[in-house]
Amino acid sequence: MKIFTLLFIFIFTTYLQAQIVLVTNKKSDINHLTKESIKYLYLAKVSKIAGIKIKPLRTNNMILHKEFINEIIDKDIHQYRSYWARLVFTGRKAIPQRLNKEEIRQALKELNTIMYINKKDMNTNWKIIYEK
Repeated sequence: MKIFTLLFIFIFTTYLQAQIVLVTNKKSDINHLTKESIKYLYLAKVSKIAGIKIKPLRTNNMILHKEFINEIIDKDIHQYRSYWARLVFTGRKAIPQRLNKEEIRQALKELNTIMYINKKDMNTNWKIIYEK
């Protein structure tokens, strides 16, 4: 019975996980990003890829944000917050904006702005530039 319960919990939590994709405006010059380049952008180690200035944004959906940090950035949420606290405190960088769904729709009207979303929230005005 214990094994059945554990198996059910595993399947259920796997099903609930979001399929994270990185999107940008359909007219953007960005066609594809690697996981490594996404990490560098979201950790503010670079701001340009292939000569294109890219503006990364964050969601205010904490569950999706934590999954993105764990799966793509390869950090836990505490490591990520600590990293950004040091950058902001020293005045070296400003943390990317955190947006709700409507603000995301507006922000992605700008070229070369990127955002991670749940694939089920995909919009026809966007294109996927990274999918795990």
